[in-house]
Amino acid sequence: MRKNIPLNFEWFYRADFDAAYLGVNHPLAGFEAVSLPHTNKELPYNNFNERDYQFVCSYVRDLGVVDMADDDRLILHFGAVMTACEVYLNGSLVGGHEGGFTPFDIDLTDGFVKAGPNRLFVKVDAREIKDVPPFGNVVDYLCYGGIYREVSLFVRPATHITRLLVKTLEAPSLALTEMMLEATVLTSGKLPENTTAEVLLYKDGVVTMRYENAVETFENTLTLRLLVPDVERWDLDHPMLYELEVTLRTATGEIDRDRTRFGFRTAEFTTEGFVLNSKRIKLIGLNRHQSFPYVGFAMPKRIQQKDADILKYDLGCTIVRTSHYMQSDHFIDRCDEVGLLVFEEIPGWQYIGDDHFKELTLANEKAMILAHFNHPSIILWGVRINESPDDHDFYVKTNELAHNLDEGRPTGGVRNFKKSDFLEDVYTYNDFSHTGQNAGLIPPRRVTKRMVPYLVTEHNGHIFPTKKFDTEAKRIEQALRHMKVIDASFGHEDSAGAIGWCMSDYNTHVEFGAGDRICYHGVLDMFRIPKYAAGAYAAQQTARPVMTVASNMTMGDHSLAMIPPTVIFTNCDYVKVYRNEVCVGTWYSAWGEYKHVPFAPVIVDDYFGDLIKDNEPYRPRIAAMIKKVLIAYNRHGFKMPLVDRLRMARLMLFHKLTYHTAMNLYGKYVGDWGKEGAKYVYEGYQKDQVVIRAEKGASHGSVLTAVADDVVLCHGDTYDVTRIVVRMTDEHNNDLTYASDAFTVKTSAGLAVIGPEKQALIGGSIGVYVRTTGITGKQTVTICPAGRPEIRIPIRVE
Repeated sequence: MRKNIPLNFEWFYRADFDAAYLGVNHPLAGFEAVSLPHTNKELPYNNFNERDYQFVCSYVRDLGVVDMADDDRLILHFGAVMTACEVYLNGSLVGGHEGGFTPFDIDLTDGFVKAGPNRLFVKVDAREIKDVPPFGNVVDYLCYGGIYREVSLFVRPATHITRLLVKTLEAPSLALTEMMLEATVLTSGKLPENTTAEVLLYKDGVVTMRYENAVETFENTLTLRLLVPDVERWDLDHPMLYELEVTLRTATGEIDRDRTRFGFRTAEFTTEGFVLNSKRIKLIGLNRHQSFPYVGFAMPKRIQQKDADILKYDLGCTIVRTSHYMQSDHFIDRCDEVGLLVFEEIPGWQYIGDDHFKELTLANEKAMILAHFNHPSIILWGVRINESPDDHDFYVKTNELAHNLDEGRPTGGVRNFKKSDFLEDVYTYNDFSHTGQNAGLIPPRRVTKRMVPYLVTEHNGHIFPTKKFDTEAKRIEQALRHMKVIDASFGHEDSAGAIGWCMSDYNTHVEFGAGDRICYHGVLDMFRIPKYAAGAYAAQQTARPVMTVASNMTMGDHSLAMIPPTVIFTNCDYVKVYRNEVCVGTWYSAWGEYKHVPFAPVIVDDYFGDLIKDNEPYRPRIAAMIKKVLIAYNRHGFKMPLVDRLRMARLMLFHKLTYHTAMNLYGKYVGDWGKEGAKYVYEGYQKDQVVIRAEKGASHGSVLTAVADDVVLCHGDTYDVTRIVVRMTDEHNNDLTYASDAFTVKTSAGLAVIGPEKQALIGGSIGVYVRTTGITGKQTVTICPAGRPEIRIPIRVE
């Protein structure tokens, strides 16, 4: 009977390697106890040297007695190890792996002493090894060292199912609720004669179909085809998942059994866009790096899944690109569960190396496709090194391999130049043409020079890097640039959509990013806390009301104390604006500027309303003229358009309006000079009902809050982690962007802080990650700021 035994605890680690460590009885003095996932060196948030983690290190684990039959196979499974490794059992080399993003197996059977003891040793080379993808030239992301994904010990029968691949196809009939299911069963050896295969199809845990037949071939590949009625298809809004269980038997008993999860759906890229289950969908999404502060890639299931939730629910994305490598099973699983499409690609960045590099690339591609074959969320395989030059013969091989392994999915190859050698099914292109004032995107035909399926795979990003603590004007500009590209994408009928660069900020090499080794390209910061640009994406969904008011309405944030028009990213029908409890107007989407996007932003450029007419001694016509001049001044300063300067001249010549009077009116109704500042309220309406509300205005105090994403954690197959978002806000619940207050994080024994215990706000907020230690029950995280009350957060560990 097969077993999967997690091996994530009871490891010992040293940040060096010596051949003496391979000895079966070598003492573990000098080794530290660690758990997997593990980064070989915990790093600062920024301002570190990437060479700090690039060294050879050692991992040791003693294995106990394993319950297994005499002819069972014992297989060690690694989720991923960066960059290369050698695996030793009882001092003897039993296998190794090159490449840090793909899973691999090592057969331990022959060297395993059943009565024990057995010592497992993993030598990890975390250096950037030339011609091991993505290395060989510069790379704009870090590849943190260590055994950074989980490890398991698989007990398998001598002949067993090595892989179960499920493909769904349109049925030959016209019934929309029927689909074909094709299951390919790969085995470790030839099956005995008189083998039968039983197939069970599960929906919501209940068997909905049972099928059994004799196996006609005795080779190690078995293909089963079923027509399935009453299918509920996997889609973005209802991601229905099924399970398929295959049992192989002979007259003497069961050989092996395996089970996998999948979804029924069809997906196609055409010259008119992307089609899911015969429905055309415009793709809108972001690229994701799998890195986190302090520990790089080494985060467990909950945190990996959280990124999928953020992309789907917080940002309203329909697709994510796994830039630029295969990513965690946990993340892809969650994409399946929430209905988030995935473009997954092979490791690399601009560089194609020697023959060894190419062989490893093909191996990476094969491992990626076979490991993630059954995920309905994956709609495109990336078979080209990101932004690499054309290499016809090489890319013929990568495409052929993908089509041979999975003829049901299309391929894409991300490039950053026009008229590339097009060998894939979809022309995937990084379009960084938008610089603020020009068109959002290049028309697809100008890039491809032919009619082919087309998808923009990166935009913005390094063109306008933006920190969460930059000026308000810059943060708004970043958001508007993303908005412009999203609008352009929806306007191009011959494009499947656009995937922005990128989801979150990330650490990088010295050649890229800011001076602190961070690429501030994200619409979220490194802790997954939103910038204004996140609102441009979030507002395109219909699942929940969204209203991001991209301003704190503080005059001093802007040149000449002139507050520009307020940009509101929202999916509401309209927004009512109140100033000091007086309604100054109702505002609708700016369809004149954003003609194609599902939900254009609302732009508020008039906070005067009828206040001058109602409160000042001017006739309505003159009050209206004064209002226009003051609005123009607020937007343009003294460089007002000619028509507004003429209005001002007319008011001064014929209606005795002085410059002093005009400035007093501006201060009274915009600046609130001599007062405590205005309060602004924004009400978002859908179907004439208030569905969301926001407040802005002068800040007279500050509040420190700390909220955990999850307060119940599970110390199970590995440790668990939750994020606590610590924010400094004003009384209107808006982040105080320039706050950098320090605090200390304290935990009870069942929890530990990832990163430093002493931390400080970055741009008014920060994420604190805490992990379980193995002690269950009620636990506490305490945020201890200087000069403020402590914040206690109860956490339960199960």
